[in-house]
Amino acid sequence: MNYRSSILLALGSPIVLSSATALEPERSKADEKRYNILCLVAEDISPYLGCYGDMYANTPNLDKLAMESIRYTRMFTTIGVSAPSRASLITGLFPTSFGANYMRTSNTKPLTEGLVPPYEAVPERGVKCYTEYLRAAGYFCTNNAKMDYQFTVPLTAWDENGKTAHWKHRPDGVPFFAIFNMEVSHESQVWKRANEPLVIHPDSIIPPPYHPDDETTRRDWAVAYSNIHEMDKQVQQFIDEVDEAGLLDETIIIWYSDNGGPMPRQKRELYESGTLVPFMVRFPDGKLAGMVDNDLHMFVDIPATILSLANILPPDYMHGIPFLGKFKGESRNYVYGARDRLDEIVERQTCVRDGRFRYVRNYLPEKSGYMEILSRLNMPMMQNMVRLFKQGKLNKETSRWFEKPRKIEELYDVNNDPHEMKNLIDNPAYSKEVERLRGEMEAWNKCYNPYLGLTEAELREKLWPGGEQPIVEPPVCVKTGTNKIQVKSNTPGSSIAYQINGRGYTEEHWFLYTRPIQLNEGDRLNMRAFRIGYKPSRLITYQNE
Repeated sequence: MNYRSSILLALGSPIVLSSATALEPERSKADEKRYNILCLVAEDISPYLGCYGDMYANTPNLDKLAMESIRYTRMFTTIGVSAPSRASLITGLFPTSFGANYMRTSNTKPLTEGLVPPYEAVPERGVKCYTEYLRAAGYFCTNNAKMDYQFTVPLTAWDENGKTAHWKHRPDGVPFFAIFNMEVSHESQVWKRANEPLVIHPDSIIPPPYHPDDETTRRDWAVAYSNIHEMDKQVQQFIDEVDEAGLLDETIIIWYSDNGGPMPRQKRELYESGTLVPFMVRFPDGKLAGMVDNDLHMFVDIPATILSLANILPPDYMHGIPFLGKFKGESRNYVYGARDRLDEIVERQTCVRDGRFRYVRNYLPEKSGYMEILSRLNMPMMQNMVRLFKQGKLNKETSRWFEKPRKIEELYDVNNDPHEMKNLIDNPAYSKEVERLRGEMEAWNKCYNPYLGLTEAELREKLWPGGEQPIVEPPVCVKTGTNKIQVKSNTPGSSIAYQINGRGYTEEHWFLYTRPIQLNEGDRLNMRAFRIGYKPSRLITYQNE
């Protein structure tokens, strides 16, 4: 029995949001309070915060937030890089399941191995950006401003989307769901902010064992910690805005990072260093304040959890399990990950982790774990590591990342080897663990990694047959009563955005169609239909006579 079946048995038969084209704002029968939800998203940090026990972090605001929140110690991405992670965060699907795992689908870098023209990920019909379910339930949804979802953002996903998007622009009395992204801790800021004042002296830092302990390494680590300190200040500014508006007691605050740390052998990796991220949830009534959750969770769980917090039953197609709210499900036994092409370099790797062990499968063992990502070579530390390896001056632990061929399989006892430096795959004492995790990995691949083994060109052809992006059929209007208009598209699973007389809330805003529209005589209805991965329909205008 899956978690959804358990929920239905426990609650009777609540009205659910369907994955079909229409998005009625159906909720449970009870008149439940709807909290605002504010998501504050950092970039490229592992749990490098004081509240997670990091001895170098200077994060007073997040440490205070942790005291008021439930803090999660085992939240994992499916890959240690942003765009595939965001594809999962906006759909509730594993990015491997719908062609979203290559970094990025919009890539045009000329030195890319097996370069293909840009394309978009295409999920099964009926899959929506989960914010459409929030919009249908009456939330004003804003995103500021990252939108690298591996597909063009449908107009139906957000009420406002961009660098000026803000919950303050909502109509009076309407609850909001808002995301703000903070880029100051991004990998690129390690070299772009190299000359900014430091909050920690480089000589006080001892780097992890996969990094050389030298002046260049410690300097870049000091920059990274200083960037985290700056991000910490930005978090408080966003919280202060809510407080000053008198809404802190009505708002759930969620804070997390989009993937693991910014340093070499962190970002883009499937190891703990690339996929384990900090995650906190603060409730306005102090519920669970100061609690620590050590269960396994994944990014695919976050959309389902946010819907659950809004008292909306997640749709059947989501791969995630809600871990909070009305529809909280069962705990996970495993988390999973996969990586494919990253920037210019083709890779193929999967992993599964339980409460103690991580199993990794390398499908291209002839390659090294290190990839010559050109943008990362701007980092002084990365340049230094490459130079030292070529000179034979890295120690055994640090040089292993660069060596090839790799083992086809890897096994790490993460509880006792948190940096995953000792591969136990050939140790017969762990043969039963290897067999169990290998079987779990194969089962996950079969269900959620259908394109495993395909080249990117073959994947693109599967998503866009003949190399042509499919197009959504335009909306069709049917008058169902006096000045009442029903709208549909003949493309299954599509969503419809509309304006009346050239406006939503503003001239830039578009409403999400959820039910027949009441017009006045002479009103003009503008409509477009959308489906993820498809080209939007042409604009259709209906004049109500």
